[in-house]
Amino acid sequence: MLRLLIIIVLPAFIHASSGIPRIQSLEYSDVQIQEQRKETAENLRRIASGEIPSLRFRLYRLKKEDNFFTVMAKTMLDHDTLSTVNNLETLWSHSPGDEWIIPNARGVAMRGDVAEIALKYKVPLSAVFSVPGHPGFYFIAGAKLAVEQKAFLNLTAFIRPVSGKVTSPFGKRADPFTHKEKFHKGIDIACEIGTPVVAAASGTIEFVGWKSGYGKTVIIDHGNGYKTLYGHLSNYSIAKGAKVKQGSKIALSGDTGRSTGPHLHFEVRKGGTPQRPLFAEHGS
Repeated sequence: MLRLLIIIVLPAFIHASSGIPRIQSLEYSDVQIQEQRKETAENLRRIASGEIPSLRFRLYRLKKEDNFFTVMAKTMLDHDTLSTVNNLETLWSHSPGDEWIIPNARGVAMRGDVAEIALKYKVPLSAVFSVPGHPGFYFIAGAKLAVEQKAFLNLTAFIRPVSGKVTSPFGKRADPFTHKEKFHKGIDIACEIGTPVVAAASGTIEFVGWKSGYGKTVIIDHGNGYKTLYGHLSNYSIAKGAKVKQGSKIALSGDTGRSTGPHLHFEVRKGGTPQRPLFAEHGS
């Protein structure tokens, strides 16, 4: 078993004036990029050989020309590290001006109980460290995401639950009944009543029944904190507790609940928080 002891030489909160080294540019001429790459290479060697890595963090503010993959390549990190330590919804969930945390070792960051995290990754408690400025958020050097977790970040986890045009997108909109601005927690996809609705990803049926506003509803738990909701249905094809595979029929679309016409209301939730639904074909 690889036993890691990581030394963090950081203050308790990360912000611009905290003294944390800041990467100004991703160009190789930047001193912090040079040090980041040198330290990361050394920590890769140390972790592989069971030696003790010395962990440091840097900050980098994204520029207009940056994307996930350029930052990953220039900092010598990987998919798992950048996506988890910066709590990205997907690999495309970023904007110019976002400030990212850049560790000098590859690993995984997650929320949870320290003892449970250590047990999950089979490391001693001393190898599970708090991410500064983020209570309850921990970094485990050398750890990796499971294949199914990467699928959510790569936008390959979900498929469209029904064919049709998106008539109301995710985010702020005018409520169709009150005409006041309101946050729309999912997307509406136009379809005729009785159109087959399929599971956007494999999982376990958590709820089948009537929900206020949503009408006849199905909720699927996909694990890894993700759930999907299918609302305004006309009928169900499954029962609570059933295991379903991606693409399998779960219901028929309808017009039940608080609805202005036949359509499917579809939501993606991560840790209970609504997320912008994205499908395997990026950008849809």
